[in-house]
Amino acid sequence: MHIHNYWQHTKAESIPSTVKLQSVFHNYAHPGDKVLDIGCGSGYSCDQLVSTGFDVIGVDVNPDSLKQASLSSKAKGHILYPFFLQADAGDLPFANGTFDIAIMQAFLTTIATKEDRFRVLYEARRVLKPHGCLYIADFGQTWHLKAYRERYINDLPITKEEGSIIAYDQTSGEVAYIAHHFTEKELVLLLIDNGFEIEFFRNEEFTTRTGNKVNGFIFIGKKVG
Repeated sequence: MHIHNYWQHTKAESIPSTVKLQSVFHNYAHPGDKVLDIGCGSGYSCDQLVSTGFDVIGVDVNPDSLKQASLSSKAKGHILYPFFLQADAGDLPFANGTFDIAIMQAFLTTIATKEDRFRVLYEARRVLKPHGCLYIADFGQTWHLKAYRERYINDLPITKEEGSIIAYDQTSGEVAYIAHHFTEKELVLLLIDNGFEIEFFRNEEFTTRTGNKVNGFIFIGKKVG
């Protein structure tokens, strides 16, 4: 399987959702706002937001996750349901200025190249309303842990980017995908270079799909211009 196809074709149960939406989100969004969950996975955050009065659309490239998200949401019996759509975050099928706020949770880590991350942020800004916000929660580089330090160093000849690591398919042993862990500076510049001002920042500790505790960040950027 090609690396770029992993997230599209893997089974929903194999896709982790360990990063949960933090309460600071509600300081920048209010019930009734139109929310876009980019890389929504099985729709946990979409359900959470719909239940508190938000108008939610979740997008993901993985059809199995979207099917599970839709079934799970309907089983909860919400008065309103989130709408789930298969879409590429680098080419969103929405008009300019559609959403009040967008969220990305442990999503940018799955985007293997700087160019693609830039495109994703460009698209997120495009579909936000003037002064709309982008909430990002993602993994930070964790050099103090030997396991990650060794992977950052050993995988660099292949990934070509410091902080990126290779994940292998547990069945075949082949390369499944490349994950990127960020520095604070990387995420700040990614937001600023794509027309956002930093409204909120916090260091956080997150749990990875393998159960490891790693550094992380929460950012909220406001669309400018």
